[in-house]
Amino acid sequence: MTRLFHLVPAEQWEAHLAAGRPAFEPTSLAREGFVHLSFAHQLQGTLAAHFARASRLVLVEVRLATDDALVVEPSRGGDLFPHLHRALHRRDCLGTFRLERRGGAWDGLAEALAGGRPAPLLGAGANAAPR
Repeated sequence: MTRLFHLVPAEQWEAHLAAGRPAFEPTSLAREGFVHLSFAHQLQGTLAAHFARASRLVLVEVRLATDDALVVEPSRGGDLFPHLHRALHRRDCLGTFRLERRGGAWDGLAEALAGGRPAPLLGAGANAAPR
């Protein structure tokens, strides 16, 4: 199964969870009509292009029960990116990885890309889910 991810500033994700909303609606949904997702091999480029000044992010691993609202479309540099043409519901979220910038690298990214287990949807806490 192809892995899908959504990157969001940690403060926004934590506020969303604290509000108890069943779906996350980033500003891109209202502005562009979809939620930006990335395939695993696109994450480094997405981080560089859109989160160069960020220090704390949440990487949400997405698993859709159906892909009827998922469209893979040309985007940055003509590369094909997954776009979710609806809100991101909690049921779509497999879990989260906390990413923190340390110098020029993102702590937590290597674990996510290596197939580490995401934390449950409890915020930007620990990367590893309880075993």
